[in-house]
Amino acid sequence: MLPLGSWGLMGASLDKSSLEQVRGELKAKLPPHVYQSLVEPAEMRRMNSDTVLVRFEDEFSREQFERKCLPTFREALQGNQRLEPHILLEVSAPSPAPPTNGQLELDLSYRSPFDSRYTFDTFVIGSSNQFAHAACLAVSRQPGQCYNPLFIFGGAGLGKTHLLRAIGFELYRTAHERRIQFLTCEAFTNELIQAIRVDRMREFREKFRSGCDVLLLDDIHFLVGKDRTQEEFFYTFNYLHECRKQIVITSDRYPKDIQGLESRLQSRFEWGLVADVQPPEIETRIAILKNKADSEHIHLSDSVAEYIASHFTTNIRTLEGSLHRLQAHAALSGVPINLELAKQIFKDESTKAKHEITAEGILKLVALQFNLTTAELKSDKRIRKLSLPRQICMYLLRKHKLMSYPAIGKFMGGKDHTTILHGVAHVAELLKTDPEIQSYTTSIENLLK
Repeated sequence: MLPLGSWGLMGASLDKSSLEQVRGELKAKLPPHVYQSLVEPAEMRRMNSDTVLVRFEDEFSREQFERKCLPTFREALQGNQRLEPHILLEVSAPSPAPPTNGQLELDLSYRSPFDSRYTFDTFVIGSSNQFAHAACLAVSRQPGQCYNPLFIFGGAGLGKTHLLRAIGFELYRTAHERRIQFLTCEAFTNELIQAIRVDRMREFREKFRSGCDVLLLDDIHFLVGKDRTQEEFFYTFNYLHECRKQIVITSDRYPKDIQGLESRLQSRFEWGLVADVQPPEIETRIAILKNKADSEHIHLSDSVAEYIASHFTTNIRTLEGSLHRLQAHAALSGVPINLELAKQIFKDESTKAKHEITAEGILKLVALQFNLTTAELKSDKRIRKLSLPRQICMYLLRKHKLMSYPAIGKFMGGKDHTTILHGVAHVAELLKTDPEIQSYTTSIENLLK
């Protein structure tokens, strides 16, 4: 127990109804999210005529209550009963979980989900993912000591989950006693809902706070629109970060681009390191295909690998799926995998490949639209005729290539990522009201189709 005050009794005593009135006053005075997460779960009771005990589910909740709620709580007690009581804050000892039936069972166990298919050794490194790979490798060697949190973002099927699993595999391999929680944000939300339904929030919080050394959370953008889950994750994040426990998060967007996510979460996701994963260049795509073929004992010549890689450019899952499709056709037709078979199967993809959108292509179209050169757009000249076309180019690169702000800055001649952030936001605002900007942008986008 932690005594936080000792004052003389002034002539009144506390009872259960008085404490309920105090709760009501706290609910009226405190922000809703503070009351729901810190006051509502806490147990309050009178120990004797001048002592109030407040019991919490974990140390983090106790500390947060002391910092955010204690003055208001003391004022409510004094105003309600005209006394200044002893206030004791205590953390409950863990108790065995009550039995539940059927589908209401909350999974509180730890089972390692990692296997040798998703490791750093099986991850193909290229210029498009080299930075993210290096950051993940560093985290796996020094969890909680560097890049905490680590936020990885990029389009679907580019290897974010592979990197997340690789971190978990390496951490579990080097120390089996580590308590690693690896799950999707959707699974986190579902477990929270189950915990609320069966009244087992204490166990839920123990699992993801005091019972967790490393949290690997996939697809954080799933939190959008789920206020209660965002609230619970906010306090979970704070607890883990303050305890120097490693947090790694993935998303399909940069933190500040996740519309509907609370700004306090967006800012926290940028506390550590944000690393992006871009679509792989053709050399990396060929290497991915060859590695996949070797692991599945499929004979794949260099010419076939290059042909497939040139037609599936943006998604690793689709790329690997094309290999399985080719293998299935070869097996069913009773013919070997060769270039002629690949051309026959993927002939419909040829037309699509010709229309691949590239960063250089966007730059050239913008330059053509405004009668400029690509060198002028990339230059450091700050003149009016270049600023708007340059910003439109930044906006289109962000929209159609999902490039990170630092990556756009590098492509645009080494500009600072804050300059890119401002340019993209400026064009996005202009598009809402300016018909001329709408016309320019639409004309360029029509050529991209």
